[in-house]
Amino acid sequence: MRKMKNISRLLSSMSEETPVEKQFLSDLKRSIELTEEKNSRIPSQTYKPSGMNCIRQSYYQITGYPQDPFDTAFTLIGIQNSGTDIHVRIQDAVEKMKENGMDCEYVNVGEYVQRKGLDYLEVKEQMGNETHLYHKDLNISFLCDGIIKYKKKYYIIEFKTESSRKFYERDGVNPDHYQQAKTYSLCLGLDKVLFVYISRDNLDMKAYMFEVTDDMRQDIVGYITNCDSYIEQKKVPPKPEKNTKACTYCRYKNQCELDN
Repeated sequence: MRKMKNISRLLSSMSEETPVEKQFLSDLKRSIELTEEKNSRIPSQTYKPSGMNCIRQSYYQITGYPQDPFDTAFTLIGIQNSGTDIHVRIQDAVEKMKENGMDCEYVNVGEYVQRKGLDYLEVKEQMGNETHLYHKDLNISFLCDGIIKYKKKYYIIEFKTESSRKFYERDGVNPDHYQQAKTYSLCLGLDKVLFVYISRDNLDMKAYMFEVTDDMRQDIVGYITNCDSYIEQKKVPPKPEKNTKACTYCRYKNQCELDN
């Protein structure tokens, strides 16, 4: 008992000796992490366009396998939140183009879906210019950054933030984003996806067009049909050839190793 009291006094003494600014910073970082943990949600059992680079990952997502613990380091949370903030600011800037005399209009995605009679799409929620959509037939759920009407033509627009190193090396659409573009095109019936890449460090921008063909859209249908067949059989798909990026950020690494 005496030993425990001595340890308690020692810890209390160490805490008192730590400068207030360091105590505050430590508490601030931990508060950010705790808030993220409280706000975390169980992922929906739907196909996600940004996660369709690995059929195993999609299988685990749809069948509701438990995910690996999420890294809630405050630095990663800050990077994600910074990316979201940048998206909102750029979306607002695109919306201002019309009043600044440019032939560009941010299209309300919900109204577009209704006007075009895309009955298979459900508008789950609209958050500013971003829209949460659900494809009822293919079980696809995604957040659409927006649709623009630029110089009388419609385009799906997608914003991506990245490090300055990746940004300055960029000379086209990231191949990791092809599946996402194909899926958006399939759902919204538009052939062209305009990607805007933004440097996280100085907010410089580059833009590239990705044109989707009927064969590309059919590839997405085939991907989902294939994955659904494994789900019906309750059989884990064979492990694909390793995709470094997909594997790096995958939340099912532990399960994938078990099924290896």
